[in-house]
Amino acid sequence: MDVVDKDKAQTNPSSVFDKPADVVVAKELSAKEKTKVLQEWELDARLLEVATEEGMNKKTKPSVLPEVKAAQRKLGAEPIASDGSPTKF
Repeated sequence: MDVVDKDKAQTNPSSVFDKPADVVVAKELSAKEKTKVLQEWELDARLLEVATEEGMNKKTKPSVLPEVKAAQRKLGAEPIASDGSPTKF
């Protein structure tokens, strides 16, 4: 990866990085930027899980949420509470 598009990474992380661990080692991002990217990726993963549970998504691969949480722990960032998606009631 040559240059990271920081704006795109913070709004659509999976379009810039192959996996959450890549965010942790990205030299182009500050710790704060990495945290924001991983928070966005976490939200995306949680929303995808909800869509899958509700039959709106034909899940073709495993959730990336465990990888996102592992990357957040490496950075010392706080993930969303584990009791489900922020949009799930």
